Amino acid sequence: MTEIVRFAAVAEVDADLGLLTAAELARHERLVADVDKQAYAAAHVLVRECAAELLVTAREEIVIDQRCARCGSAEHGAPSVAGAPAIRVSLSHTRGQVAAVAAGRRCGIDVEKVSRGPDRALSPREVAWVEGQEDAAYAFTRLWVRKEALVKAGHGSMAAAQRLDVLGGDVPADQVGEIRLTQWEGSGLLGAVAICADMWTGKC
Repeated sequence: MTEIVRFAAVAEVDADLGLLTAAELARHERLVADVDKQAYAAAHVLVRECAAELLVTAREEIVIDQRCARCGSAEHGAPSVAGAPAIRVSLSHTRGQVAAVAAGRRCGIDVEKVSRGPDRALSPREVAWVEGQEDAAYAFTRLWVRKEALVKAGHGSMAAAQRLDVLGGDVPADQVGEIRLTQWEGSGLLGAVAICADMWTGKC
């Protein structure tokens, strides 16, 4: 089993709201700005398309459940494919851009506008590296999308982002532990996908 990874502009996704569950529609309606609603819907449809391609079925057959593993709330938590526990999925959206991945092992994805975030999100070594780069915003975002993707793949915690060092030597890492990382770039945008590299270890 392979993985399906897609980054797309919101306008490129046929975001049919009829595909979303009642819980997804409720979260969609709570968003205020139309541009955020559009990105949300596109991301939730795109992840269905990735899962459908992996399972060789129609996107209309995919039901996405998003529930917290700790408290059971449907208001937050990692997405999953109902009825297909062997498939892992992840999605991300920012204004104008969405991303999704489906795989047979742990995975995570993130996409962000290039921006300079707070130093508290970085380890001291990462702060020094960002400050030494010509474009600090681009450098910070390269690290940040890796952290987000790793956490979604089950590695580390954003609450302890400073301890999640994603530098490999003098450049952003392409693998952390069992998880491989791939960077994506668009106009003013950066993304990363994290997928467990070894499905035979029992850790993925």
